[in-house]
Amino acid sequence: MHSRTRLMRALAAAITALPGAAVFAAEPVPTVIVDIHAIGAARLTELKSRPSVRWSAEFGTELLLGVDADSKPDWLAQPRVRDGVGTLASAEIWIRDHVCVHQSAQPALGIVGGFEVLRMPPSAIAYSQRAGLVGTPLPADGVMARELANRDGPRAVMGGDPQVQAIVDKIDAERWFQTLSLLAGFNRNSYSAALGSARDWILSAFEGAQLTTSVFPYTLTPSGCAGAPSINIDNPIGRKLGATLPDEWIVVGAHYDSRNSVRCDGVANPQPGANDNASGCAGVIELARAFVDVPTQRSVLFMCFSGEEQGLVGSQRYVESLTTSGDIARVKHMINLDMIGYDPGGTLDARVDTNAANAALLTQYGAAAATYAPELNLIASSSTSANTDHWYFLAAGVPAVFTWENGASIYAHYHQSTDIPANMTRARELGGAILKMDAAMLASVAGLAPPLFADGFE
Repeated sequence: MHSRTRLMRALAAAITALPGAAVFAAEPVPTVIVDIHAIGAARLTELKSRPSVRWSAEFGTELLLGVDADSKPDWLAQPRVRDGVGTLASAEIWIRDHVCVHQSAQPALGIVGGFEVLRMPPSAIAYSQRAGLVGTPLPADGVMARELANRDGPRAVMGGDPQVQAIVDKIDAERWFQTLSLLAGFNRNSYSAALGSARDWILSAFEGAQLTTSVFPYTLTPSGCAGAPSINIDNPIGRKLGATLPDEWIVVGAHYDSRNSVRCDGVANPQPGANDNASGCAGVIELARAFVDVPTQRSVLFMCFSGEEQGLVGSQRYVESLTTSGDIARVKHMINLDMIGYDPGGTLDARVDTNAANAALLTQYGAAAATYAPELNLIASSSTSANTDHWYFLAAGVPAVFTWENGASIYAHYHQSTDIPANMTRARELGGAILKMDAAMLASVAGLAPPLFADGFE
């Protein structure tokens, strides 16, 4: 490398670090993707700070780097590095989970760490945010999601708590898988006549877990479903009454409706929705079973929402009802499960997502996983998008967290008639581990006697 080139690169790196260096971040440059799984905080910092790096975008297990053009061959010659998503400026990055894509037809440049990366002009990004389109720009710190293995700080509680461990040990991954397989046998599109049969089966499962059952009825209007009629459908609910704080509620939820490539087809085409989202609804049922005969201080509402595939309608209507009645203040926490059973890489990657206002919860979920489900490779993000049923709880001010696999974009059977149990790679291992983490967190937020985790796992 010529000495003049080295000098210019060093000067560019120094200027990029200054407050007024946005012009360098805004200039499109070539990109590479680095596998950063469990490389550690120090190594991650070193990668981001190399002189040839113009900007970085962290996506859990992978790092997208904008690099000097003449340095790209050197980057690609290194282990754990592959070609990126073309020439791109950080200000052009628009990020989307591969969910609810009917709201945004623009194709992605590529998939990084389970996220779809798109290019948009900065002016279009500003408009997209105002228009409420699915997705988000790159956060100011360049971190969309962080693998907790690459973060410094305490993660596990040594030894855990025997009461919580006893609950976690009741999670039965095989029983969960059989439950989701049974649900996958129903045509659960919100417009299907069989949805009521699935609802009734879920209610019977809740009754078997010694819960008091009810339904939340609402009218689903045909928004986005041309020619479809308005229909009356339900969210099945199982209630566990709190022993000392019954008027404080914890909601454990997942949607039970499904779809294939046609989101409003309630007639003949197969739409088993095994991973999306029989897995999550079966997870709600499995958590209810694990808490049988476990007294909790707060009441726990286990529920499966309908109408999610038509725009989160079931959870939206439920939250609107609680807001109108004033009962939304009773909800102290919401755990959402959606797609928890597909592990393509063999590393049991799982995500916990919330918004910036509730980012502290990610540390608690991380410690719960490290203590009670250490096999999980947990990825945390506080840049959530409006993509599943925790969203309207967050919008109403409820601390809510979305627990799931690492990105629908890597599941080839997403919204297809082939979303069947047999295509869910390592389902029992991943789903069981996520449910162990969620069971530990539910014990924490619902409260056992005596109260546990008063210090938030720290």
